[in-house]
Amino acid sequence: MRHRKLSRRFSRTSSHRIAMMRNLSISLIEHEIIKTTVEKGKELRRFIEPLITRAKEDNLHNRRLVISELNSKEAAKKLFSDLGPRFKETNGGYLRLIKAGFREGDKADICFVELTHREDSENDLPEKSLAENKVEKDLQKQTSSKAKEPEVKKADTKEPKVKKADTKEPEVKKADTKEPEVKKADTKEPEVKKADTKEPVKKKEKAKESWWSRFFK
Repeated sequence: MRHRKLSRRFSRTSSHRIAMMRNLSISLIEHEIIKTTVEKGKELRRFIEPLITRAKEDNLHNRRLVISELNSKEAAKKLFSDLGPRFKETNGGYLRLIKAGFREGDKADICFVELTHREDSENDLPEKSLAENKVEKDLQKQTSSKAKEPEVKKADTKEPKVKKADTKEPEVKKADTKEPEVKKADTKEPEVKKADTKEPVKKKEKAKESWWSRFFK
């Protein structure tokens, strides 16, 4: 359990998190405005605001501490020479987070992280910060891209004509009511052949010859 654990891990190791915070801090000090996720922006605020507080007092001890945290002499130089005197009379609240919608792909919350006291460029409006102007520009791009999208022809909503089914009942042929012709049975009695009354002709039996009559022929 992670009760009373305020830090964010970002699914990274400790060394990876420190390197990520250093890179974000150096980019913010150099450009004074960056675009990142809301969670990283909130964690970046906890990392860089103590460094800006130390930059208000320019001495060797604070410089060494800031260089050890940022690991960049150029960023530390700008922090002590420019940002420290700029926030001399400000007690905390050096950063501003402005939400800028969602990132394409994973739909993560995106925001602009900028310094509250920053030098506005010539193209920026004096009453608005650079982040707010960028958000407006992004919205204008989205609306212009939507306007340029080709018009999609509406599908024909006309229902196809359905032919009416023939309601005529099929003609039913009447069954033949004629009774089938029944052949009359022949009432003639079958001819009975008369039995032959003739007596069978008896074959004449040859007289048996005696054995001694053979010698007298």
